Parts: sequence; structure tokens; C-alpha cells
Amino acid sequence: MATLTVEQQIEAGRLYREGLSAQQIADHFNVSLNATFYSLRHQGIQRRSRKEANRIRYENATLSFQIKEHLSPLEEQLKLAGVMLYWAEGYKIGSSIDFANSDPEMALLFCEFLNKICGVNQNRLRASLYCYEGQDIGALHSYWSNLLNIPLEQFTKPYIKQAAVTARGPRMPYGLVHVRYCDKKLLQLILKWIGEYSQKCVGGGVVNRTRL
Repeated sequence: MATLTVEQQIEAGRLYREGLSAQQIADHFNVSLNATFYSLRHQGIQRRSRKEANRIRYENATLSFQIKEHLSPLEEQLKLAGVMLYWAEGYKIGSSIDFANSDPEMALLFCEFLNKICGVNQNRLRASLYCYEGQDIGALHSYWSNLLNIPLEQFTKPYIKQAAVTARGPRMPYGLVHVRYCDKKLLQLILKWIGEYSQKCVGGGVVNRTRL
């Protein structure tokens, strides 16, 4: 079994401290995983916990989006509008962007924000429809797909609510669409922007949220 030289052991310890996994180090030196762990133990370097390993993996993961820099005045307005829309209509917990609305213009504006300001990977966008029994599901899917430029194959199973359609039709003629993007780092960034705008406009944290 191949082993690491003294110089390689020192380098392996440095790489591990900088965040590389033991497997990455083993691959780098073309040795076994056991040889890598032996080298780390020999240097008194404690093996990471699963939680710590997951944290480093998360921090080092390649971003799935690319934020646009040097925004024009119009793009600054789009960013502000997108962030405020998410503050009002987006899910704030979890690991995914999830914006829900029945207004086509709001949904379109939010998608423009994701695409033009956040630079998301459009292949990772997902959409789902919330609608009423009796509505034309296929037509609604086509409508939102064409409007938001999200392919039909990226729509997940719709939620169909059992409710009688009144003489004036359903309350949401186009249904309600969820636009989702699974990236916790982007969610955290949007929440950071919300906090910054809140701080800038109203001082942030000025509202008394104690229970009445």
C-alpha cells in the first residue's frame, strides 16, 4: 500500500485544515483513504465530525447562480422589486426559493429578477400549480409555462382543490403558481437583501413583535 512521504504528510495536513476532504487528499496523492487518515492521526489532526464535514462541503460547493454586478438604474429597480415581492410572498425558511402568487405580472417580474439579477440556472427552476377542480389544468400549465418561460417538464404535480366554481368563475382564474429554486445560499442572500432594505428604509427591527 502506497504511503505518504514526510513532506506529503505535512502537505496533507495543511490541505485538510484548509477544508479538503480526506478522500480529496487521497485522490490528490494517489494513495488509499486509510493512508490519508493514518497520516492525519500521526500529526495529531482530529477527524472532522459529520456536521463539520457537511458544513465545509456546503461552503465550498460551486454556486448555481451568478449575481449580476454593476446594475443599471432599471436593474436596481428590478432588484428592489424582486426582493420586496419575496419579502411579501416568499417562503423564508428551508433551503429553497419558493415564491407563490396568482398575479401573472408579479410572477413574471419575480422570474425576471431571478434570471436577470440573480443569474439562476434555468434548468433548476421548478414550478407547480395550485388550482380548483373544474379548471383546465393543461391550459393553465401552458399559460404559466409560456409566460414564465419555464418548460412544462419542469412543472411538478399540481394541487387541485375541490371547490365549486361560482357563476363568476373561480377566485383565481389562472390558478396560483409556485416558482421554486433549490439553493439555500441564494435564499440566504435574498433574505440578507431584505434585511438591508429594511434597515435602510425603516431602520430594521423597529416593529414591536411581542404577543398582544
